[in-house]
Parts: sequence; structure tokens; C-alpha cells
Amino acid sequence: MKATKQEELRALTVEELVTREKGLRESLFKIRMRLATGQMSKMADIIATKRNLARILTEQNRRLKAAQ
Repeated sequence: MKATKQEELRALTVEELVTREKGLRESLFKIRMRLATGQMSKMADIIATKRNLARILTEQNRRLKAAQ
């Protein structure tokens, strides 16, 4: 999974950020299920997904604080 750039996230709208967040949460769930059933052995996918999710949540939090 490719890392998401901060500049790219800052260019997105709030709705697009929420959509990406939902997609990453679903992806993380599916990856965990594959890992639990033994169909997948690459931890790098889980790490990259978690980091991208954290980047999106950070950007959402930054916007929330800037609006106050």
C-alpha cells in the first residue's frame, strides 16, 4: 500500500476524508481477517494501512481545531 502524502490530504474535502477513512477501516478489517485465517503473512500491509488511517485522522483533527 502506498503512503498518502500530507499535501494530498490537505487538498481533499471533509467528505472525501470521511470516505477514505471508512475505506481504510474496512480494508484494515479485511486484512486482519485474512491474517487470522492464515491467508496473508505480510505485516507491512497492516502497518501501512494503520499509518494512512492515522494520517487521515490527524488531518481531520487539525481541521477541527482550526475551525474553533
